[in-house]
Amino acid sequence: MIQQADEALASALIYLIPLSFPIGYLTRYFMPHYGWTATPVLFAIMFCSTFGLTWQAFLHPQEHLYPLLLSLLIQLTVLPLIALVVTHLFYPHHPLWRVGHLCVAASPAAISTIIWSRISGGDVALGILAVGAHVLLIPIAAPLILKLTVGKSVHVPLLPLAERLFVAVLLPTLLALTVYHLYPTDKAKPAMGIIAKIGMLYMIVLNTSVAAMSTPLNFQVPLVMGVMAIQVSLFYATGSMTGRILRLPPKSRITLTYYLGMKNNGAALVMALAGFPPQATLPVALAIACQQPIASVIDRYWRYKHKEQLV
Repeated sequence: MIQQADEALASALIYLIPLSFPIGYLTRYFMPHYGWTATPVLFAIMFCSTFGLTWQAFLHPQEHLYPLLLSLLIQLTVLPLIALVVTHLFYPHHPLWRVGHLCVAASPAAISTIIWSRISGGDVALGILAVGAHVLLIPIAAPLILKLTVGKSVHVPLLPLAERLFVAVLLPTLLALTVYHLYPTDKAKPAMGIIAKIGMLYMIVLNTSVAAMSTPLNFQVPLVMGVMAIQVSLFYATGSMTGRILRLPPKSRITLTYYLGMKNNGAALVMALAGFPPQATLPVALAIACQQPIASVIDRYWRYKHKEQLV
């Protein structure tokens, strides 16, 4: 029964995620006060998402090293170029919006990469390695990317990123690996899946409420959101094509798709606020409203492909 509930919730994400954004907007006056809940919720999400992995899942360098290195290279080079091309086409007279798009492109991969990899049946171990490696490179890579693309560098503090990586990814992953090693049972997986999905919906509402405080509704919002949706879609498509070009197994392709499409918008917002006027934050605030719904569509696609293979 719990497994059926987990599967039903997974199928309903394509509807529940878009619904989370108006809820976040409507709760914008009080929900941001609960920002302190983000860390424990992320910890719980990661524990539940990685429960069931074994230590052996991380001991396959021949499977992980090549896609990891190539996808990192694409993160640092191709994605900023995509953002440049898209914004030059649609924002010839709005350089600050262009900056916001580039801050998103230069930001680290999001923890949601790992969560969606688990939901869609991807290579969760590859996702953990890729997100961790990218976060550690960002303090050097992001200022260089912004310097080359917009002519202004910003300082990206390593310590907060490293702390968040440790608390929200490394610590719960190690705990989940240890618990599963000591008590190797799959009976808890459906319940873990439900907790992870509900936690993700909660985080979308929380992040949307925070972003809504600084994003008043006006005629510019649909335009910027549309252009950001194009950029995010191209990021996801780049991840999918990378998996195809490398002829990776389906699990790795799923993870790379999310890895190149999911961005840490909190880090992007820090960069936008660090050295640019407030107008640069508008694309960043709208990025989450594009990333998660598109991810739910991609998840539905992978589920359809999986059913096709079973037929």
